[in-house]
Amino acid sequence: MLYSSKRRRRQSSESHSVIDFWNRRSGLLVAAACATLLSTLVLPEPAFSQAPAGRVELEKAFRIPAGDLTTALRTFADVSGLQLVYATELTASARTSGVTGSMSESAALAKLLTGTGLTYRFAGERTVTIERDKSAATRTLGPVRVEGENTAATTAGANGSTDPTATEGTKSYTSGALSIASKMPQSIKDTAQSVSVITAQRMKDQNITDFTSLMNQATGVSVVTTSNGPLAPTFYSRGFAISRMQVDGGAPMDIGSGSSITGLVTQLDMGMYDHAEVLRGSDGLFNGYGDPGGVINLVRKRPLDHAQATIEGQYGSWDNSRTTLDATGPLGLDGRLRGRAVIAYQNQGYFYDIAGSNKTLAYGALEGDLTSSTTLMVGLDVTRQNAVPFVYGLPRYQSGGDLKLPRDTCLCFPWNRYDIDTKEGFATLEQSLNSNWSLKINVTHLKQASSYKEGYANGTVNPATLAGPLLNAQMQDRGSEQTAMDSTLNGSFELFGHRQVLVVGANYAKVDGGGYTSYTSPITNTYVSPTTGLTGYPPVNVFGFDPGAYPEPPSGLRSGDTPQSGTTQWSGYATLRLTLWDPLHLIAGLRYSHYRYGYISDTLCTKIGGCALRTGGSAPVGGVTGTTVSDHSTHDFSWPPTVELVYDLNKTLSLYGSYTDIYREISTDVDRSGNPLRPITGGNVEGGIKWSPRGGRLNASLSLYHLVQKDFPLFLDYGDYASTGGAVGDHIHNCCFTQDPNRLNVSEGADLDVTGEILPGLQFSAGYTYNLNKRDGSFWGTSEGQPLVTLSPKHLLKLWASEQFPVGGWLGRASVGAGVVAQSKSYTSGTACTLFDFGTDPSGRQTAVCHPGANVPFNFSQGFYSVFSARAAYQLDSRWNLALNVDNLLDRTYYQTAGTSTSGNWYGDPRTFMLSVRGSF
Repeated sequence: MLYSSKRRRRQSSESHSVIDFWNRRSGLLVAAACATLLSTLVLPEPAFSQAPAGRVELEKAFRIPAGDLTTALRTFADVSGLQLVYATELTASARTSGVTGSMSESAALAKLLTGTGLTYRFAGERTVTIERDKSAATRTLGPVRVEGENTAATTAGANGSTDPTATEGTKSYTSGALSIASKMPQSIKDTAQSVSVITAQRMKDQNITDFTSLMNQATGVSVVTTSNGPLAPTFYSRGFAISRMQVDGGAPMDIGSGSSITGLVTQLDMGMYDHAEVLRGSDGLFNGYGDPGGVINLVRKRPLDHAQATIEGQYGSWDNSRTTLDATGPLGLDGRLRGRAVIAYQNQGYFYDIAGSNKTLAYGALEGDLTSSTTLMVGLDVTRQNAVPFVYGLPRYQSGGDLKLPRDTCLCFPWNRYDIDTKEGFATLEQSLNSNWSLKINVTHLKQASSYKEGYANGTVNPATLAGPLLNAQMQDRGSEQTAMDSTLNGSFELFGHRQVLVVGANYAKVDGGGYTSYTSPITNTYVSPTTGLTGYPPVNVFGFDPGAYPEPPSGLRSGDTPQSGTTQWSGYATLRLTLWDPLHLIAGLRYSHYRYGYISDTLCTKIGGCALRTGGSAPVGGVTGTTVSDHSTHDFSWPPTVELVYDLNKTLSLYGSYTDIYREISTDVDRSGNPLRPITGGNVEGGIKWSPRGGRLNASLSLYHLVQKDFPLFLDYGDYASTGGAVGDHIHNCCFTQDPNRLNVSEGADLDVTGEILPGLQFSAGYTYNLNKRDGSFWGTSEGQPLVTLSPKHLLKLWASEQFPVGGWLGRASVGAGVVAQSKSYTSGTACTLFDFGTDPSGRQTAVCHPGANVPFNFSQGFYSVFSARAAYQLDSRWNLALNVDNLLDRTYYQTAGTSTSGNWYGDPRTFMLSVRGSF
């Protein structure tokens, strides 16, 4: 259905001078100035009939939720007192994004009709006729079908988007359709795995602007700040790290972890994404292999079929400022060509001293209807981030006792730097073949370059002398280039008197970390101990830390180059949703994958005077002393296949059960003979109940799961398998490991996820996870029954609710929100070295070996904690909104991550304020 909105459409205006992105304190002022400029543009009116002459337009308070258009129009008629005349077939299948706030009756009606293809005209003083907008451009892509009933969005085009999973403009905390577990729009109720969504409205309400804050609000996900600091955390689900990500449902991309040389550093700005979909458990069917932790799917914002712009300025604690400009609309060809641009700049301070970061995002996308059944979207985005990072965190006493340092303590240095440049180009082609079949091709190419030079304190504190930590430094250059291609054919056919659904496809994913360069520590080349006269690491007084006492050292020597380090994966998949009788649906899927790994690494001489080679002769400083080459491939056909069952108890309630396999190539690791290890295998079994009442405006699910992983690598030692031509002591990459099929990793528990509108005007999101993960099998010895990840809590609760007050008076313009993130205790244990013996290897590289008898055991925990947040917002007028977000409302002091006694302990943020001014045009 077609419509014309009363929302004022902006002309494509000549480009104004580029906004001079502000200094640390001017974000709100720039936002206000830009928005004022936008609001003064002369914009053409869409086609609708003006109110009859002499009719007075009064402002009224409206609060009509997103959903069925027919229901919304009835509510509008009751509030406005207008008589609406229209044919029922016009609104029978249409949806609306709703309307909230005080405005004229005409403006409210225009907002209700936005994106529906309908317009209105006054036929009298109190009578309005609703009809098709004949002036609007038409696009026919064929039916876009969302699997399952009672979905919140049954057709493409929520808020004028061609994406049937889009959430922008719905003002909802749930979605009627996700594609992460099906490769086609499918309701949460009919998805036989644990899935959840974080919508555009929820990201706005909770001020989620980056990938880490997104994951911190995702059900079942634990964010662990590693030694690499908050710029490169690791994300855990069900006791396993999440290592892959999709964009727009495409082929998997490697996000690795903070220490991965091929994985993407996940400093992603959420300004360019509509929503995020999260799948917990094995994701192998559509991704080539299955990781037990799950996968994340980020869905980009698409160009809309009507003019829309928003500008937002934010300023908060520790000089944290941000400005975002988002503009979209038709560009020509009678609406068949549409565009979208997002620009964001953030200058971020932290609650601890010295560290800081600034980030710039530029995102652009063009979408065109090549024919009445073909749509092509192309675009690119560029993100640049420069930071003064805090890495390795805080140490503890030798026994693990807390040093009780102030929260603003930062053992970091003004010469620290971490620069990340990310460039991405993408294209999506969607072809409707007929009323039942469609084809989608998704291509993404991403290139990221990062480099850092970081000083940090590392070492446990002696409680008697208060000494122990030493200054260390590291330098690296990294690159990650990834290409992800996915082609999916999906459709339906009639068989046994029921509609059957078939999905077939193939994908290609290439990840290359070539360009990685490591350097020797710059500290050991410059510091000489005044007491021993030996080159080593200077001590750091953590209780009286003075960063100015440590001048920037010169760069270290290149110690290694890696021109190639990556994988190439081809996969084919097919899944059939078979219905033999109405209540029961059987879904079966098969996957074939081919995997190839290639690695070339050069070890360089760092010894003044040169290094001796095994083959005779010597290499100068910087010369190659050895090369490690690895190139091999494997293939796999999934068996047993993925099997899922969904039983519809009624139209809103279903039971499900599923089995998915766990399969991951680890041929990058080798045994003592240099042979690649066989793949990690296992299985994920889960079942549960899903509920979708209120016409799909609420989704709830309870899942029970049990997964077993086996054949994972067990580290033996560094081995004696030397690479050909290498220097003495140079060993093959990732040597040496073994595998024991009798040792198992087991994870089991429950997920509860509730999102959507639980009462009119009350949006709600709650995720609770119980997880028990452990090592199983007698061959684990004394570690049998111990957790796989002690930093991942057994109980994890994430809750947020937002209430729009009833219409009428000033209170009708206000909304409030509140939430909590709570988790049970986590702990860590091990041993720490209190005295090192320093030396050099044959290549001249610094070595540090723990002195015999200098290992001290530690064991400590972070107890249960809960962090409350709140938000208050006020709609100043029909365009402007003012909001205040407060995180850690009660100013709780806690460790967000508890590392070891030597480092890796990170305080959670204190009470934080963020004031936002947002204009919508």
